[in-house]
Amino acid sequence: MTNLIIIDITDKENILLDGPQNIKEISGTGKVVVRNPSGSSRLWNLEMNLKETVNTGLEKDVEVGMLNPGQVYEKEYQIQNLKDSVLKLEEIFDSNRDIPNAVNNVLLFNRSNSSKLKILLVNTLDLGISDISYTRELPTFLKNLQINAPNVGKAEIGEEEGKKLLHWNIESLEGKQTAVLEVICDALINEREQQALGKTKVTYIANNHKLTLLTPEIKGLTDSLSGVTTDEGASPGTWECNVEFINESEFQVKVQNVKVSHNISTGEEVIVSETPERILNPDESWDHDFKLDSENVPQLDSSVVFTTLYKVVTRVIGEINKESTIYSVLSAEIEKAILPPEVDAYANTNMTIENTITNKGSSNIDAMVIIDEIPLDFIPPTIKDIKLLLNSNEGPIEIHSREEFVKKFEISPEDVSPDSKHSISIDLNNLEKDFQPNTEIKMSYPLLAKNPKPETQYKTPVEIQINCSIRGEAFVISPEIEPEIKIKYVKRKLKTLKSIKPGINEGEFDITVRIQNKGDVELENVEVKDRIPEGFQLTDFNPKELKYEVIEQGVEKLLDIQIVELSGQEAISIQYSCAGSADYPRTEPKVIVRGRGGVSSKESKLLESGPTPLDTAVSDVGLQKKGQLYDIFLKITQAIEHGTSCNALGDLLEDMRDDIPPGPVLHQLMQFSRDLKTKGDKMIVGNLRDEILTKVKDYQQKYDA
Repeated sequence: MTNLIIIDITDKENILLDGPQNIKEISGTGKVVVRNPSGSSRLWNLEMNLKETVNTGLEKDVEVGMLNPGQVYEKEYQIQNLKDSVLKLEEIFDSNRDIPNAVNNVLLFNRSNSSKLKILLVNTLDLGISDISYTRELPTFLKNLQINAPNVGKAEIGEEEGKKLLHWNIESLEGKQTAVLEVICDALINEREQQALGKTKVTYIANNHKLTLLTPEIKGLTDSLSGVTTDEGASPGTWECNVEFINESEFQVKVQNVKVSHNISTGEEVIVSETPERILNPDESWDHDFKLDSENVPQLDSSVVFTTLYKVVTRVIGEINKESTIYSVLSAEIEKAILPPEVDAYANTNMTIENTITNKGSSNIDAMVIIDEIPLDFIPPTIKDIKLLLNSNEGPIEIHSREEFVKKFEISPEDVSPDSKHSISIDLNNLEKDFQPNTEIKMSYPLLAKNPKPETQYKTPVEIQINCSIRGEAFVISPEIEPEIKIKYVKRKLKTLKSIKPGINEGEFDITVRIQNKGDVELENVEVKDRIPEGFQLTDFNPKELKYEVIEQGVEKLLDIQIVELSGQEAISIQYSCAGSADYPRTEPKVIVRGRGGVSSKESKLLESGPTPLDTAVSDVGLQKKGQLYDIFLKITQAIEHGTSCNALGDLLEDMRDDIPPGPVLHQLMQFSRDLKTKGDKMIVGNLRDEILTKVKDYQQKYDA
């Protein structure tokens, strides 16, 4: 038990932070408690002066009155104009811990986001803060949680009412110190809506600190005795006197002023005036001796001024509640429309490609890379032919014509030859204001099919890579089914007619060769060969725009004519004259359709024997099945690269079982699937991802062997 009056000041601060960690609400309350801790001594005439009462609404002078043993007096107040808390909370959730010097605040849809939660508790005071309790909800999409040891206190993950909670308890945090805790995790997001990261609550106590300027003092009386003793001295008329004060309470008291006065006929005479300022513990006393001359027994009055001593105890009890931080989800879809979806083989067909990119997430998209592949046998567009239209809330925006949006726009290679593949690469940025959720960008361009071949796969893959304003890992996606231009086989029909008739002059003959395309598809690089008999010379040739040459072949000559293109249902008549000295024997012209890229017989005699037959042998797997296997393993690889769990990958392999040829390799794949499922929901990331990708490629190569 203390021997002092206790003045107990308890201030409370309550802070509500919003998701971005700004102060949304702050309030403070306080209570002044005057406590009589004694078991037997009373206090009375208690008067308290609070001195500085600014921002509390209290009166400076407070009449406490009487307090019996164990009794308390309470006075509550509101604290106004609070600006901040004595303990500061900062939470940093980085959705991509692998990128240094940046905090990513967007989650990738259907991906494993390598994340990190960093928590800072900052003591703004010069003295310690104790009993810190930090509790935070952990959303269910956080997996593979790992707590790094904090620099102070203990942290653990628990569960209450089906919710995972992060607990961090700190006994004491020294003045101006910062407590740091990091939690490593993977965020696997299966929904496109905005994601709540969890609420937080922090409680703490700061002893010997207050939120106001209250500096209370209290005065009051307690149990005591005082009086004056008079003893007659050795000589008549002299008196030996003593004034005494006895502390009979359980409190410390201070004797401040003592006066003794003598009543005489002319009035009152002050004999003693002392200011001892003496502190007395319980049962201690103070006295003072003095002498007095008086013929009669002196009539003395005493006055003792004292006060009961006190101590002031202060503390701040704080509570911080933080609303859940909301992170948006980055997601998009791309669809490629091929118009028409099927074209005739060996034909020239005008086409249109339309790529529709839709923002399917809850985050605005700021940057996007588009990579669109054009197969060979198709003439690509020029850059000016490519249109990008963003349908924003404020109306359509022609992205392709706005320099502030276009970072790169190129076609590689830069030619328009159908003899090689082409790639369209577009890099866009500064889209955040306009490319909002559910907004579309349409990319369109013309394409010309140039004599495509039947029974050939013309894949035209397209990929987008999107990002937010704070650049993190890009969200990469392609259409679920790889786009393909279908080729419809159309029979080629060619009719050749020839006539020979005498010319105007003797020994001259007029020859007409009529080539007619009876089919519906264009014929390109048509080569016509007609023999000129021995003894005859070419004297005239029409039409003049056709390229031709006469090739010596021993005693005979060969007329070689090149026709660049012959459209469907089109015919061309070749007329030439030869002069000689005998009859002109009839021979049949030879027509070779070499197709686009073909060369004449003079350039390559190899082509005269026709195209080399296609080798269709593929070990134990036919060409069609080989293409299916390629698609199967591509889907498996994409699932791993986009982020999945061991269990989900095992299910995917089992679902594809019926599409994979039976045999030892299938047996090994199914065993691999069972091994994966024993690992449960463990995410396939890092070294595990590299190891599994290597195994999948090994299985694929066994089918390619």
